[in-house]
Amino acid sequence: MKRSWRWPLAGFLLGGLMGATFLTVNVVGASSPNAPPTRVASFGEILHTPPLLVRAGKSVELSFGVVCRVVADEPRRGCNPHGSVFVRGGGEATFRKLPLEPEPNGLLSAAVPGADTRDGFDYYAAIDDSRGRNAALPEAAGAAPQHVWPLESWTTIDVGRARFGEARRPSSVVARFGWGRGDDAIGLDSGREQSRIGPSAFDVAPDGSVVVLDQVNHRLVRLRQGRQPSHIPIDFAGDEGDLAVGADGSIYVLEVSGKPVVRTFTPAGAPIAAAPLAEPVADMVRVGPAGPLVHAYPSEMWLPTGRSRPPLARAEQLRAAEPARSVEGGKSVVVHASAGEVKLALVRGDRVVRAWILRGPTSFGEVQLAEPYGDGLLAVVRLWDEKHAVFRALRLGPAGLVSSFSVSPGEWAETASLSRFRLHGDTLYQMRSDRSGVEIATYVFGGTR
Repeated sequence: MKRSWRWPLAGFLLGGLMGATFLTVNVVGASSPNAPPTRVASFGEILHTPPLLVRAGKSVELSFGVVCRVVADEPRRGCNPHGSVFVRGGGEATFRKLPLEPEPNGLLSAAVPGADTRDGFDYYAAIDDSRGRNAALPEAAGAAPQHVWPLESWTTIDVGRARFGEARRPSSVVARFGWGRGDDAIGLDSGREQSRIGPSAFDVAPDGSVVVLDQVNHRLVRLRQGRQPSHIPIDFAGDEGDLAVGADGSIYVLEVSGKPVVRTFTPAGAPIAAAPLAEPVADMVRVGPAGPLVHAYPSEMWLPTGRSRPPLARAEQLRAAEPARSVEGGKSVVVHASAGEVKLALVRGDRVVRAWILRGPTSFGEVQLAEPYGDGLLAVVRLWDEKHAVFRALRLGPAGLVSSFSVSPGEWAETASLSRFRLHGDTLYQMRSDRSGVEIATYVFGGTR
């Protein structure tokens, strides 16, 4: 049976350890708190969800799940993971060591005192499996640690109870394709015992054209207003991926089956470079001011891969990793989701510029999109219960919710989990599907539903 897609559950999906996928780490050791780690044999599996945004002055618990590696030719020895978290408060130059204590549920955890959270803090963990292998998370340790921003003020928004079945109609449909392999079709991978997998991702280029990753047919499909679709064959080995288009029209394709790799193409589709990712799992590629950024695991950091040839090497990616996604104007976007609330923030360096906390009586799912918009953010989040789901598009301003509307999921075929929506100017784009095919719909943002 062909497997269905396995995207990790973490900050953009669901923060927290319960129900999340354990992730394999190629481990490292750190000889000192600030030293770049040395690569060693595969450690096993580690799971950690960074808190990212916490109330200033509140104690924070950092938890790590560890599964030891099983090696057939090694003598069986007990696995007793232990380690420390190295923490430095905002403005501090050196890290101090906090021991990780074992919990009854198999986790290792340490509490960061409230005194260290007033101005935010950096941290990384160093874990030993008691069998001669150790790991640092993030892998670059003190050279590129995880960061937590302090929330001193924020805007709380009640998104209200989801009204399933009530959704805004699209402003327009850019294009519609049936399922298949022809010029007027998009590939569908399906069978009796597998998920239906349609086009993986799409993006909107600066000139307004839409580029779709039709990975089933190993091609890109470019849609220009008033023209027939054009097709660009690409080297794509897997059945999963994501896509982003840069300001110069360069196309970045993230392939995540097997070891993740980012392939760069010219606007015409000519291959430029292929950059293997430094971490074993990834779920998103986006374009920042300095080029493509990939959201990767287990660190849950944004790794740069470089604009073109030669791409950034593994060590360069790890040292340049950031916990927030860089956007224009020197700012970054921070996202942390849980079933009960979603935290969103615009930050500049270590300072929170503006923050919002979304709450409501209906459970939250993933954050599909969070982009700067005017003097705030435009976000798309999933609301769901055991039988239904709907997306809520929200325009967030300094004073709170400016406007919102509901969008029907249109999820008959699977895509990459976080690639159903894109923002271009004042228009929200959605890729959605049904039994007859797939379409790109648009919603001009404005008004309230």
